[in-house]
Amino acid sequence: MKMIPWSKPSLNIKDRRLLNKAFDSTWISGGDYIKKLENFLKKQTKRKFAFATSSGTTAIHLAYLSLGLKKGDEIIVPSYGYMGCSNVAKLMDLNVKFCDVDMKSYCLSLKNIKKVITKKTKAVVLINTYGNLGEIFLISKFLKKKKIFLIEDAAESLGSVCSKITSGKFGDLSIFSFHATKNLTTGEGGMLLTDNSFIAKKIKLFRSHGVDKLRYKHLVFGHNFRLSNLLASIGYSQSKRLSYINKKRLSLYKLYQKHLDLKKVNLQNFSNNKKAIPWTFALTVKKKININKLSLFLYKNKIETRNGFFSPSRLKIYNVRKNLFKVSDYLSKSVICLPFFLELKEKDIQYICRKINTFLKT
Repeated sequence: MKMIPWSKPSLNIKDRRLLNKAFDSTWISGGDYIKKLENFLKKQTKRKFAFATSSGTTAIHLAYLSLGLKKGDEIIVPSYGYMGCSNVAKLMDLNVKFCDVDMKSYCLSLKNIKKVITKKTKAVVLINTYGNLGEIFLISKFLKKKKIFLIEDAAESLGSVCSKITSGKFGDLSIFSFHATKNLTTGEGGMLLTDNSFIAKKIKLFRSHGVDKLRYKHLVFGHNFRLSNLLASIGYSQSKRLSYINKKRLSLYKLYQKHLDLKKVNLQNFSNNKKAIPWTFALTVKKKININKLSLFLYKNKIETRNGFFSPSRLKIYNVRKNLFKVSDYLSKSVICLPFFLELKEKDIQYICRKINTFLKT
């Protein structure tokens, strides 16, 4: 039996054809497919402006720069989730203030944000962990009243919907990632979106060396955060079947729910979402066990898994004392993510669930 991988990109002949077209056009840096992909995401999210970037992480960096965040500015980020947003903030010498997440949703709650927010807070980054929008609607309304910037990290939630608003539409800025594990992939890539024309002008400058209309004339200390036309062609090809991709991911999630012994595990709560498009299948085990033992057991049975994200108190680089973020620390040690990709068959899911159910009986 072959190893069942945790993730696998969905690529087909149509993706290759558009990639070849981009290659043959000789427009391998800038080109039409970048604009086509940007226009697709604008339409998908009902945003006014979209800017393709080289990754979701560079989109975050670009978001911070476009908001004028500088050394010492305070931002709030979740203490559970992919640490890209906090890593970049630290590189910019921003004052990163971590906030614990909700045990059921794995996302920030309005209640927890109110506990840590101060008069110095300039921005809040909301991570839609594993595709979950959580309380984003309530949080966005609260921050708007406070006149605090909201950045929606939608790297894992393309297609999810909350209160009839699609992921990527919330906040002053929103970002997507097109990494190989994401619903829509370009291999490496991302997108930064906004409705604010002033912010959009700054994004355009910082994304491309600080140059506007006159070539080689640098107006600000910019960077090269651009996506290549070759990679954009793959993303644009996939955008045409995004609806199918998301429906398939939903069906895979339901199959796991069908075959797992749900009395033995806790699943992430997506109840605040009108529609949630899961990025992975994450769970914790009700029984007190070392989750690494389950992961090793599955690996020995040819099933690859992923552990939860490391909380800041478990990362030496953040110098955060232990047990400060109890929920995040628990999730960090307890979450296991099961294989989740389009080519996964029901028989594969049955096999995975049978192994887990057997392990949890012992």
